Amino acid sequence: MAKSKNYKKKKPVAEPGAAAEVLKSDQVPEPERGQGDGPRVQGLKRGTLGRLGEVAVNYLQVNLDRMPAVAYHYDVKFVPELPKKFFRLAFDKFRVEHLGGAVAAFDGRASCYSVEKLNCRSQGAEVTVSDPYGRKLKYAVAIMETADPEVDLNSLRTYMRDRIYEKPMRALQCLEVVLAAPCHNKAVRSGRSFYQLSEPGKVHSLENGEEVLFGLFQALVLGDRPFVNVDITHKCFHLAMPVVEYLERFQMKSKITAQTNLESRRSDIDAHLKGISVAYEPPKSFLSATRVYKVNALTQYPASRQAFNCDGTKVTVAAYFKSRGHALRFPNLLCLHVGSPQTSVYLPIELCRIEEKQALNRKDSKVQSAGIVDIAATSTNARKVKILELLRHFDYNADPTISRFGFRLNTDFIVVQTRVLDPPLIQYRNKASASVRNGLWHIDRSQFFDSRPKAHKWAILHPGMNYNKMRDFEQFVLSHSGRVNMSLAPKAEIRTYTDAKSLDPSFKEFKAGQYDLVLVVIPNSGNFYDKLKQKAELEYGILTQCIKQATVERRCNGQMVGNLLLKMNSKLNGINHTLKADTAALPKNVMFVGADVTHPTPEQREIPSVVGVAASHDAFGASYNMQYRLQRGALEEIEDMESILTEHLRVYCRYRQCYPEHIMYYRDGFSDGQFPKIMNEELLGMIMACLQIGIKPKICCIIVVKRHHTRFFPSGCPSESNKFNNVEPGTVVDRTIVHPNEVQWFMVSHQSIKGTARPTRYNVIENTGRLDIDLLQQMTHNLCHLFPRCNRAVSYPAPAYLAHLAAARGRVYLTGTTTFASPQQEYKKRLIDPALSSKNPMYFV
Repeated sequence: MAKSKNYKKKKPVAEPGAAAEVLKSDQVPEPERGQGDGPRVQGLKRGTLGRLGEVAVNYLQVNLDRMPAVAYHYDVKFVPELPKKFFRLAFDKFRVEHLGGAVAAFDGRASCYSVEKLNCRSQGAEVTVSDPYGRKLKYAVAIMETADPEVDLNSLRTYMRDRIYEKPMRALQCLEVVLAAPCHNKAVRSGRSFYQLSEPGKVHSLENGEEVLFGLFQALVLGDRPFVNVDITHKCFHLAMPVVEYLERFQMKSKITAQTNLESRRSDIDAHLKGISVAYEPPKSFLSATRVYKVNALTQYPASRQAFNCDGTKVTVAAYFKSRGHALRFPNLLCLHVGSPQTSVYLPIELCRIEEKQALNRKDSKVQSAGIVDIAATSTNARKVKILELLRHFDYNADPTISRFGFRLNTDFIVVQTRVLDPPLIQYRNKASASVRNGLWHIDRSQFFDSRPKAHKWAILHPGMNYNKMRDFEQFVLSHSGRVNMSLAPKAEIRTYTDAKSLDPSFKEFKAGQYDLVLVVIPNSGNFYDKLKQKAELEYGILTQCIKQATVERRCNGQMVGNLLLKMNSKLNGINHTLKADTAALPKNVMFVGADVTHPTPEQREIPSVVGVAASHDAFGASYNMQYRLQRGALEEIEDMESILTEHLRVYCRYRQCYPEHIMYYRDGFSDGQFPKIMNEELLGMIMACLQIGIKPKICCIIVVKRHHTRFFPSGCPSESNKFNNVEPGTVVDRTIVHPNEVQWFMVSHQSIKGTARPTRYNVIENTGRLDIDLLQQMTHNLCHLFPRCNRAVSYPAPAYLAHLAAARGRVYLTGTTTFASPQQEYKKRLIDPALSSKNPMYFV
């Protein structure tokens, strides 16, 4: 690993003007060891396997012919520093009044870019702007050169022409700000997307006071040249309306009267209103303008009883307003505590309205997620039409800022070459096989590849359901298990429970009786699942399989039980299916490792991040064990990789009686700029673990990236067999839209059930075994067919998918805890029962 820190940079061997030809051949530079931002290359080979085709991609060509060689970067400061939402108005006025109307691209916060030097002498010049309610706001604006003011825009040309290794990040950041210029006056920004406000009659309203808006995502990306990636996005926004109307429509479901009390709905109302901006419209008798405040929470008491200090005297909110000539219509309603949490500013709900243009910045609820999926699940054809419609709306090429920076955007998607890889053959017991068609296959009369011959002792726990129904369910499971050669004892112990605490006696007895599996029917709502898993896996070491009560009552059919048995067999150390040897494309004696880190939401920073690492321990890449860890919130890299891999190697050796010659490491959840952390932290930890044992396996590290906006748009129309007109599973793109100097490809390995398929992007950042690109791509595609919980290809490889499940299980162990010590202390409190993880390593599936 130490060698990778002192590599020599070499330029690719290519004649001037040969860049376009490189993409037409199969030979593009070959990997050389790299540091941080990907392998350095001298002759990268692209993939050759599969049926050739072509597909449109939501990338726009960028014409840079008239772009100047240099732009200038300036810092912009505002006094006062709040409110920030009017900075753009203030800067625009400052630009006209004090910079001679110079064209400059402003990021809305603290930076601007110009292709000409700006006059920085007008320091602290004052400008006045108005808010939507006519209030005057004064800002003193100062502009000054940054420490390194010149931005080399020419680096985007040399990147394209000379294939330099360093990514021109400063130039990209500059053009990102320029690219946003035409959008700010026509849409609301959230992240990198710009959302159109709903037109009358076209509101996609949800049942909770929110609506779903369409937005256009845009980002400059680097392929064999710079492109602009554009995509449709969807986000929940708060519906603008009086707060009283919100309560009537979405909370109380009835008209508000003078007697209405909100106590019964307090928590739900608080959850919705907390953190959003409301416009307070004072009564006419106050002779003051509308003001905007941020809501902290509902007050403890209604307006008739909520008191505050007014000129040294305690007075209620209702009495205060009455003393100033306005009697409240709804004195029994709680008030809104707004402004600084330390101040006592209480506003009557009846005088407040929810402001428009407010994106929902907390995690989507199930209602929101379902609403977005229903609206967003369109065919590729409909998605493309909507994207092109938004591009026409923003009309980039007509914008003076974009014109001044000298670049133009094409108005249609680029077309790239594709290859469709063949799927593997699925292997079952007694050499029976199944063919994969369109990403899925049927088990038909085949049996699980491997299941334990002993009759597993099992039990069923249920929350007081009909006894005869549970006996029928038992027999249904037994009959289907026999068909797939999974051996269960002919009779299950069936018992009831009332709550998590009532599980203790049964679990103690099942543990003493050496039961192999407990099937638990869980209530449809609440977090009973989390409590159950904590009790079973941390406290008793009992293997459990959960199923929802509604599923048993309403959907107890062959398909459901078949899916249930897939999980049960895996947990009981069986193998559901493997890949036929001559189509598997697996290196000899390989351990597949997947890793993921899940983070708390922004408002839960005191909660630790959870690391999940899954590793195979069989000859097929079908059986896995898992390790989880807790670490500092928001930390991306895995701190404890050395001890994690040491344990995985120990398990591998126990099952295989040898150590792996190859480690294939699929790392999920990392963004491009963080690749150096993988090289310098995680791979180093893996190497140290191997050195401690005295082995030197070849390591290949592939970053699995799902959070991107690249989409494929095939020609043709939706059909009965392809309702959303997606590309075929196995479609690979590794030319044009990938970085010219990195081993990278996009792949759609699955059939999208709903909407436009999202390809997964793979970046190879380490490959000490020099595995061929065709092998890496085919193996990665094949691993998408080894996820044990379903008979279909999934969107990314099984090791990474199982690592996600491992991290999710670690998150389950944190449920119910409100205060946390150090991550290491919290982890020690939640150690998985060693007997369970040893006997049933796939208990987490």
